[in-house]
Amino acid sequence: MEENISWIKTWSKKIVNRLGGKVIAVLSASMLLALLSVVFTDAWVVSIEKQSRQIEQIEKNVIVLEQLRNSLVSAESAQRGFLLSRRAEFSEAFTRAVEDARRNIKKIEGLVTSKTITMKGKQEQSWLLALNSSLEAKTAEMRLSLSFFKAGQEDEALQLVKLDQGILEMAKFMQYSQLLLDQQNEALVTLISKRRTTTAVARTAIIGSAIILLLLVIMVIRQLIHEMTNRDLLRQQLIRDCDVYEERLKSSTRMLKTMALDYQADVERARQKLARELHDELGSILTATKMDISWTMRKLKETDPDITEKLSKTMRYLDQGIQFKRQVVQNLHPSMISTFGFWPALRSLIDDMAERNQWEMDVILPDESTELNEPINLIAYRVVQETLNNASKYAHATKVAVHIVVALDYLKLEIEDNGVGMTVDAEHETTHGLAGMRNRIMAIGGRIELSSKPGQGVRLLAIVPMHVKVV
Repeated sequence: MEENISWIKTWSKKIVNRLGGKVIAVLSASMLLALLSVVFTDAWVVSIEKQSRQIEQIEKNVIVLEQLRNSLVSAESAQRGFLLSRRAEFSEAFTRAVEDARRNIKKIEGLVTSKTITMKGKQEQSWLLALNSSLEAKTAEMRLSLSFFKAGQEDEALQLVKLDQGILEMAKFMQYSQLLLDQQNEALVTLISKRRTTTAVARTAIIGSAIILLLLVIMVIRQLIHEMTNRDLLRQQLIRDCDVYEERLKSSTRMLKTMALDYQADVERARQKLARELHDELGSILTATKMDISWTMRKLKETDPDITEKLSKTMRYLDQGIQFKRQVVQNLHPSMISTFGFWPALRSLIDDMAERNQWEMDVILPDESTELNEPINLIAYRVVQETLNNASKYAHATKVAVHIVVALDYLKLEIEDNGVGMTVDAEHETTHGLAGMRNRIMAIGGRIELSSKPGQGVRLLAIVPMHVKVV
């Protein structure tokens, strides 16, 4: 139960947030108005039906009263026709008219006993009782005259007809029946007017409710259109802002990549300058020192063999220093790239490392006509150099594969060995060599992956964009 209540609250909040409080208020008012309209319309329909039944009942009353008056007039006409002509059909017509009059008076009595709203007044009931008495008196008078006539007492029968009592009873009957007709007609007019008023009120209320509902619906639609327009404008503004921010982000990314590449180019230029200075200045000093020691050895060769031997050892140390200087200069900046080009220099690096470590090599390189800009050359060279150095120092490998291919606008480097492998984790990823390669490649928008397990060698995959420009 609590979950259902919570779900309903959440659902309601979502609807309010989605449509807005104003729209919800208008919809609630519309629903309330529609409910009230249904309730009141039902009450008016019931009232109109009740009034219609009353009008129908009054119309029946009027018809019965008219039939009663006609029956009594027919009975009196049949009585007079029989007295004058002595024809039997007038006697039968009289009997039928009296029976019709009694049936009609019973109908009226039924209306009184059913307590219909149109006949429940005490005055109307007294009129109806008087009408009934008058009918019976008049019927008795007409029957008595006919009985005298049939018995051969014609004079008595005519005398009874000529008495004022029959005329008075007939007048009284007509008076009471007319009072009832007038009362019923008045009630009929009142009920028709009341029904007309109720119908007009109901129709006005229904039309008014419909108009109000229509206005509320229009308000809701306008509000929804307004909110949808605002949301569309906000969405368009958001799209424009996103485009602007995306363009700014792309511009910043391009600038960062360019700055990173420019920084690496500056570092390489500094390394190249340092290598050149080491080669020129330190090389000159070491060469001059070696020449001086050689001169000294020639002078002391005959007179002091011990010093000559010592100087010979010093010469060997100088040769080692010169060789180390050459290696440092080569590591700082591979001069072969500037002298012979990138691909021959890279091939020379791979061949030297393979010869030094006795590796079985699997080398795939692009055609030497493939041109790369200088920063990309140096980054690719450093990645291969650092990977082969790690394989030489730590892998104890016997087979090394170096595959470099050009795909679309990217340079793909894949280097794999069959060495002892390692566990690739955060500790290895923070080592200077791998961190340097990763920083070089990711700074220009490239990607590098290192996969290895103990005893399964190391595989390095680097994707380097080829067309990053230097400012």
